[in-house]
Order: sequence, then structure tokens, then C-alpha cells
Amino acid sequence: MGNFSATCSCDNLTGPNGDRISEDIAVLNSTSLREAGIVPDDGLERLHKVPSVAAPVVSALSSNTTTANNLTSSLVYIEHSPMAMSAASSTDCGLSSRRSESSSRALTVTKAMSMMKTTGLGLVNVCPAQLDKQKVAAFRDRLAKAGIDTAKWGYGGAKSIEHLFWEVESQRGCVIITLPSGALKRITRLVKIALVTEIFGVDHALFSRMQFMHDGQTVERKQVPLRKLSWLDTDSGDLQANADDLSAELCVFTENWRTGCRKTLQDRLGLTTTWQNQHLVEDELAYKYIVEDNVKSDGYPGLNTMYCIHEVTFRIRDPSHAGVQLIGLPEGQEFATAEGDFNFHGQQDDHGLAIGTQLNIWTWSRVQASVDKDSSLSKPVAAAAAATAQPQVPPKPSAAVKTPEEQLLIRRVPLPPSAAQIMGGMQYRLHPTRRSTEPPSGVLFSCMDTLTTNWKKAHNIASRILDAGYTLQHFNDDLGCFPELNLYLFDEKRSLSRHSSVNAVSSGRTIGDEFQRTIGAFFAIYWMMRIDIDGRDGFSNGVDDDWKPVKLTDDDDPRVTQAGKRRKFQQDAKWCFFKKLLMNAGLIEEKKVTSWFKTTTKIVVNEKRLVSLLALTAIHDIMKMNMILPEVQKEHAPYHGYAAGDTISDHDHALSYVMDHFPQLLPSFRDLDAAERRSVHFTQCDLCFNHGW
Repeated sequence: MGNFSATCSCDNLTGPNGDRISEDIAVLNSTSLREAGIVPDDGLERLHKVPSVAAPVVSALSSNTTTANNLTSSLVYIEHSPMAMSAASSTDCGLSSRRSESSSRALTVTKAMSMMKTTGLGLVNVCPAQLDKQKVAAFRDRLAKAGIDTAKWGYGGAKSIEHLFWEVESQRGCVIITLPSGALKRITRLVKIALVTEIFGVDHALFSRMQFMHDGQTVERKQVPLRKLSWLDTDSGDLQANADDLSAELCVFTENWRTGCRKTLQDRLGLTTTWQNQHLVEDELAYKYIVEDNVKSDGYPGLNTMYCIHEVTFRIRDPSHAGVQLIGLPEGQEFATAEGDFNFHGQQDDHGLAIGTQLNIWTWSRVQASVDKDSSLSKPVAAAAAATAQPQVPPKPSAAVKTPEEQLLIRRVPLPPSAAQIMGGMQYRLHPTRRSTEPPSGVLFSCMDTLTTNWKKAHNIASRILDAGYTLQHFNDDLGCFPELNLYLFDEKRSLSRHSSVNAVSSGRTIGDEFQRTIGAFFAIYWMMRIDIDGRDGFSNGVDDDWKPVKLTDDDDPRVTQAGKRRKFQQDAKWCFFKKLLMNAGLIEEKKVTSWFKTTTKIVVNEKRLVSLLALTAIHDIMKMNMILPEVQKEHAPYHGYAAGDTISDHDHALSYVMDHFPQLLPSFRDLDAAERRSVHFTQCDLCFNHGW
């Protein structure tokens, strides 16, 4: 990725009224703070700032709560995704990766996910400044005498001399022996784990797709959970004398590889031994031992390396079990882990962050689509391992076709870049000392009181939706005009209590899911309105990485899942019925256009009607967020069976109540004309507009 920016804690900042900002809010970008109304100008000089390669650091929200023996947080972060990247390079452990310096231009997106704090490497984490300087200098001399140029170490994605010294002396993750020629060779033994499960009937494997390192470098690579096996405290002379035995499958000089498997899952993912025994089953037939010798490591340029790799496979017993939700199941959501004492402002401390601490973004990536579910587990594992085991750079696939490992069954829409700023402001206003008590919901009032709808953008959608050049990406960007969408992103329990880790809504889904579902409804409207342009392709097949509708060529098209079913749907669907529905709803109409020679029929958009539908879609499910449910006021009781003082739990009735008596809290409804407001209101208590959800 071009750059990754986020934070986890902030203890000494003050708000506009001199109030101390909750430690649950962490913000590093001064512009974001000022625009969100969180920190005044005179308090900005106290902000810690993290160096950034391509863009300024922005904000992240987190909560500190304990779940399953781990410190769990809700992470909101800005990711700068490059639009153009240099060719992938081979990196340490033979992993294909791209690093932050290689981007030529970036697309900024905001993402939200859960984050677990794990032990990482625990007690062996050491800050670079705390290493023995004399020993580091002697280590540097040894490398120089062997002809290794370390001038570029610590830059451009390469690790530092201090890191290698720590890896040898503190972590004991590798040994360096002297060959008869006088050259040095680094030997590291490690375990790689393919964690496999079925998501919607298709096998997926877990990968870390991005790592934010202790030194501020951001690395993008598909890396399975792995860990270096610890070398025992052995005299270097014994290692030299037994050099041929160092690559044996069962090596007496390191910890047992099975012990390493358990530690990998616990240290990297925070999965305790009890959890592993309950939820994992090993595929013993998939085990492999591989030796990769004479590898040119990008991590330590010029230092020849031998990798001795134990590849082990575990399958999730039951992906629907509540106990596996912490790793993004059953729906395959991304999640993050912060290893050790990792935090984003720690780089500015006197000693910096400890070597070995890092933040990982984990994703479930689809393995080979042709896997026979009744066959040995080794087949999906082989596909997962293949993504990380090759020391050479694989051929770069074409822009239109992805490798099976790169196909994700679940693709989530990026959050608008402004989401972090808006949520930061909302979070500040929801502090117990500032939260409003205004009826019918103090939380709803606190969130929406100062927000307005950008009607210029809303009408731009309606006027351009039939333009050939108005893409889904343009449409998605313009949807930020509806401020109510930000309510779908709130972590309810964290907003109202600092001691809970549940990110829940009344539908039983987690933070951000209702936002994704609502955006899906918006996208359906976009494609239906464009049936005669590109709507049939987009509705049936989705879009590619450039937001262009996918046009399928055959039933085995590798760009999508179930290509045959998609093609059949597109061919057999009664598209004329969809079009008739739009006409009956008054969204489009046919107009005759007469020229000198003939009269033709043209489809035109009823812009006012379409804007009303978009506004309805933005607000129709906000009351699934329990924190904003209204309480019936005495002067309005009874209301659809609810007495005075009752909280309206039905989300349709709750929205109807706010429309009836507090429309000022819904700017996207309030500003519609009277006739359109009546139509929108009809969909709630009278019709229950919910797309069957």
C-alpha cells in the first residue's frame, strides 16, 4: 500500500472547552482534529505525529476492552491505496510484496475493523536505542569484513543492522555461520500455518495483507501466519561444526516445530491453546518440510540466507461458532492485530518502538476454486502455501484477471475519507460530560444536531445517473452527501461505555456491516437506473478494481465466483419488469423527442423523485443502531402501542416516530418537500420499506 495511518491511544489532549479528550479517541492529524472540532488551534502543538511517506497521518478510534484474554479494540483507519504500483519484488522469506515507496498516486479510503492486542514476541522486544552499542558495532564490523554492504540497510524496505542483531542475539530467530569461503550465511527455521475455513461454501485461507512495522515502514504482502523457531543457547563453534545438520527436518538446535505452531497462533493471532484445541483440527496429510537455500533476501541485502520451513495446515472446525468471531468469521471480515507494545505515537518516544512490535491487517483470501470439498485438506492448503512459498517473483497477472489466491469472495466498499473526522467529532460529543439529554434520544441529538445534507451533491447524482461517464465510483463518492450514513459506522457499546467490546446493532451484525448493506442497496438503485447502459453487467457481475462493470465471456471466467450462474441470471432476467417498476414508481419516464425527420422515445429521470428515494435509502435502517432509538414523549403517547417513556424497539416505528415529531434530526428527510416527505413516511409504519431484510 502507498501508506497506512492510524493510532491507538491519546491521553493528554483537550477539547474546545478545555475538557480532556477520552483516551478511547486517538487522533494524530492536526487538520483532521481541527476540522472535526475536537482540538483547538492552541492545543495542536502537543500532538504526536508519525512520519508519513505519501500522505499526512490521520485519525483512528479505538476502545480498550478485554475479550478472550486479549485487549480488543475497534480500529478506524485511513489507508492510502496506490493506483499505480511498481512491479512486485521478492522479499524476506520469499514473499511477494510491495512497499510504500513504490506508489505513484494513491486512493484514500477509510476502513473500520476490530483489532486484538497480542503478546507478539513478548519479553524479547527491545527498543533499538537500548541495544548494547559496543556489541552492535562489533556485529557491524563482522558483516563489513565479510564484504556485506550495509549502507542501504534500514531504508527502502530493507531492515536495519540493529534489527538483524536483535534477531540473532535477542529473538534468537536465526544464526549466522561462516562458510569455508569466508562468506556469511544466515539460517532461519520457521513454521508457516495455512489456516483454512469455508466461507459461503468456498475455501479461504488467512493472510496478513499489510504490516505496519516498528520503524514506520508499511509493507504490503500476502503472508500466512508464521514465526521463526527459537535457536537454543548453543556455542557458535558447535553450530559451525554441525553446519550440515542445521537444515535437517528435526533439528536439535531449535525448539520443536510443533511447539512453534502453537506459539505462532498465540503470539501472532492471540489464539490461546484452549481456543486452538476447541476450534482447530490439523490436516496431517498436508504437512510439508521445505529447504530454500541461497536466497537473496530483500530484508538484508547482500546476506545469503537459508530458510528451513515447516508448512502446517489447520482447518476451522465450525466457522459459524461464536468463538471464532474474533478472527472475522463466519463472513470473512478483515481484522487487525497489534503485536507487543505497538502504538503509532511510540515512534516519537525517546527510545522509539521496540523491534518486533508491529500491526497486521488480516484478510481471508479465496484459495483454488476447483477444490473438491470431499478430498484431502491438502489441496486448499497447497494453494494457500503457494501464495507465500515461492522465492522467485511470480509473473504479474493481467489487470483484468487475478490469480485464484487474489480473488476475494467478500469485498467491502471503502468508507468515505471523511468518516474518521466525522466520527471523531461525534465521539467527542458523546462523552458523558457533553452528551445531550434532548428528546427523543440524547445520542441521536448529539450526533445529528449540527449536520446538514449536501443537496448539491444529491441532485448531482440524480442529474448524472444516466450519463455514460458517471461511474459507480463517482456515485459512491457522492453518497457522502447524506450525513445519516455515518450513524451506521458507530461502535455502539464503545460509544456509550469504555468497558465493553461488543460492536453490535439490533440486527446482530457488527460495526460497519449495516453501512455495507445500505451501500449495497444504493448500488442496486444505481444499476437498475442504468439497465440500458451498463446496469445489467454491473448488477449481475459487479465491478473490477477500476470500478468498471465486469462483462463475462464464458462460464469459467476467473474474475468472479459462479460465473455460470451469473451469466444465466443476466440472460434470463426479465429486465423489462425492472424497468416497468421504475416507471411505476415515478423514477423514470418516457418522453417523445421530435426532430426534423422522426420522433423517438427517450428515458428521462424524475430527479426530485430519485433524490427522495436516495434520502430514504440513507435513513431507512439507522434505527437498527440501538443507541439512537427514541423514547416516546408524554405528549405523543400512545404511539403505535408504545406508552410514554417506552423506547421504541421496532426500527421502522422508531424512524416513523422521529419523522413525525423530530424531523429536524434527519436532515435528509427534513429538507424534502411536503409531498416527498409523505411518500417517504409511508414506507415506514404503513409499508415497512426494508428490501426484505
